[in-house]
Amino acid sequence: MTRAEPTSDRHWPKSGFWAAAARPMFALVAIWAVLAVAIWQWLPTLWSNLPAPVMWHLHEMTFGFAGAAVAGYLLTAVSSWTGRAPVNGRPLIVVACLWVSVRIGLVVGDAVSYWLVMVPAAAFFWSIALLLWLEARAAGRGHQPVFVAFCLLAGIGSATWIAAMSTGGPAPVWSVSPVLGFAFLLVFVGGRMVPAFLVHSAKWTACPVVVPPDWPRIAVLGLIVTAAGLFLSESQLSAALALITAGACLALFVARWPLFPARTDLLLAMLVLSFLWLPLGLLLWGAALFDLFFTSVEAQHGLMMGAMGGLILAISARSFARRSDDGLKGRRGTGLAFALVVASVPLRMGGLLDAAALMWCAGWGLYAWLVLRHAFGPLPRPVFSGARR
Repeated sequence: MTRAEPTSDRHWPKSGFWAAAARPMFALVAIWAVLAVAIWQWLPTLWSNLPAPVMWHLHEMTFGFAGAAVAGYLLTAVSSWTGRAPVNGRPLIVVACLWVSVRIGLVVGDAVSYWLVMVPAAAFFWSIALLLWLEARAAGRGHQPVFVAFCLLAGIGSATWIAAMSTGGPAPVWSVSPVLGFAFLLVFVGGRMVPAFLVHSAKWTACPVVVPPDWPRIAVLGLIVTAAGLFLSESQLSAALALITAGACLALFVARWPLFPARTDLLLAMLVLSFLWLPLGLLLWGAALFDLFFTSVEAQHGLMMGAMGGLILAISARSFARRSDDGLKGRRGTGLAFALVVASVPLRMGGLLDAAALMWCAGWGLYAWLVLRHAFGPLPRPVFSGARR
């Protein structure tokens, strides 16, 4: 599985496939992105017998696809908060097995009791929360209550969703919950990560840099929570206004970022372009509730495929990027994989389903090959950014 190596400033003491969650979980993210969409688009006989196929699709693209990315990111990034090595070895194998068992159980459908799927579905997210807490406790620092709370709630949400699927699916008002939940997480993480990388890169130029204030991000998070509450209380037009306000605030927040370093840095450009889908998606979703531009489903696909899919790819690509004296450099093929995934978004929003699915699967298929190709050997330190200078 892993082998010990001397700890250094450049590498963590473990190497191999199970040295950090970024390796197996991001590989599973890419593989499932291809399989879940291919099953949905071209192999309907595999899901047509499910009690609620649309809810299966929504569950698998949020709790499944994005859930694996959450595990890959949090259980690796925990090293930045605690100073300890990323979670590796047997605990990571357990997390991966829980995730895989849920995917198999849901595809098998009626042949397996939903209770046998609900339990590992909840346990997957709760195990992430437990490992985050244990790592912080062992280090005496690095406690991340927002991430722990998110994983606990996601475990409840995933299991509840699966239970509701057995009766034909939850009420339509609940369908927005996972979308808003993961949008919240993207703003929470990306809203700190992307400007931080931009500011760090900009400081190495001769241009003056103004660090953007963080309060707009906090305001957007509050507006997303408000929108969720308004949806659940069936105040749809008020929820639409909250979404539009959130999108506008987030756009103004991005406008304060020093964007010029992204012009010559592929990895930074991928982060920025993906993040831009968050304000755009929120604005379009709110407008759709007033019957403007797109339908709500199309706007949500823009939010999830563009922002969630793009940010997952852009962040995870940093874990195996080439290290150089000038920082991280994207591996050959990363830009093409990203371009294919991003190209699938307007196609899906425009109703070209087969073309969108083909682009999406091609992009993630190429990305799966890239991840697996670089999922062995020494684990760079730090994992998601260049060596500290």
